[in-house]
Amino acid sequence: MLKQFEELSRTVRNLSSVTDLLKSMGEKTDNVFDIEDNFRGSEQMKVCVDRVKAIPEARAMMDDRYMGSAIDLEALSKLPKGTLGHTYATVMKTLGYDPNFFRQREIETDDDWVVVRLRKTHDLTHLITGFGPAGGELGVLSINAVQIGYPASVVLQVASIGLALKRQPEKLSYVTQQAARGMGMALEIKPLIAQRWEEGWDKPLQQWREELNITDPVIDEPYSMKNRLPDLDLDW
Repeated sequence: MLKQFEELSRTVRNLSSVTDLLKSMGEKTDNVFDIEDNFRGSEQMKVCVDRVKAIPEARAMMDDRYMGSAIDLEALSKLPKGTLGHTYATVMKTLGYDPNFFRQREIETDDDWVVVRLRKTHDLTHLITGFGPAGGELGVLSINAVQIGYPASVVLQVASIGLALKRQPEKLSYVTQQAARGMGMALEIKPLIAQRWEEGWDKPLQQWREELNITDPVIDEPYSMKNRLPDLDLDW
């Protein structure tokens, strides 16, 4: 009975957070963190963690509680053009994004490690796949949903499509194309949660993509990073 009550309470809290997030058109990022935190200790998160553990490289990172060094945009800006670090720093500074904006959380369990690791590397996932911020968010959510069954990504993916169907049916094609693109990519590329990005800032972005089997990054689609930042002189 207690477990059923906990699950019901979690569902109600998630529904409230998703509703607030969608009302803000995705601008209330605290709602995303609330949804992630709400899955702490859930059966859904346990299944996700088990899937991460099934990836040897990710299991090793989890066991070591690997988080990599803190992200220093100024230092990364000094790396050669075309490297992952230089490209990432250029994009983040142009957008005015803080790489450490995410809600911190003590890493006491495997659940915690997965959540914090995904939070820290979220914008890197955008860059490495080509999905732009805001407009390409559903693509990134779809990758995490397919590759490791990350509960928050699954909830937000379904909610986004449902919202488009109900309130903006003219955008349903655009939204579902993003989801399909991300899901298709997720099946082809290596697990992104298993990557030690911080140890390869000086590696060319294109080399990273080749090694991850990202043979068709999101470049020319309307929800791409390039489309969002067309004036940046970067090798997308």
